[in-house]
Amino acid sequence: MGRLTRAGVVSLDGYYEDAEGTIEWSMPEPELHAYANEKVGELAGIVMGRRLYEAMVPYWHDVLREGSDSEIELEFARIWEKLPKYVASRTLTEVHETCQLLEGNVIEAILDLKRSTDGDIEVGGGLLSAQLDAIGAIDVYHLWITPVTIGGGKPFFTPDYPMEKLELVDMRRFPKGTVALEYTVRS
Repeated sequence: MGRLTRAGVVSLDGYYEDAEGTIEWSMPEPELHAYANEKVGELAGIVMGRRLYEAMVPYWHDVLREGSDSEIELEFARIWEKLPKYVASRTLTEVHETCQLLEGNVIEAILDLKRSTDGDIEVGGGLLSAQLDAIGAIDVYHLWITPVTIGGGKPFFTPDYPMEKLELVDMRRFPKGTVALEYTVRS
């Protein structure tokens, strides 16, 4: 049985998306991007909500096809291409050929993936992650706290999340002040 993980760049004041719905403030420094490449390369799969799918899949396939000035981006695009990708959406009827659409009860489909997969499956997308947080299905959190405050937006954790269940198991500091934290959830 695998584990469900959730990862994200988070502002110092706890948000993963600003009040306008953007993440431009969260672009990683090269060392953090290389670390993210390593972490994504270790995944057994990723589940995305519609918005994340629509942002990530076309962008990284274009980088792979057209190239990039950044070797770190090219490395991520190659990792991304090989990664099993699942899309949870109530509105999409088809997805890119490198992805699989989860239909029906997507929460149960994700839990089935967890039970049938060895390794970590990352869950991306705020609404989707929040639903899994609410039922206690996330096993590991990877937070990359960046030293910027944005004053509002979508919080990574809901105000009622039981923080006492989190156990810090790893921490890494990057040159520009970002700190990567890994928490597991105590049973």
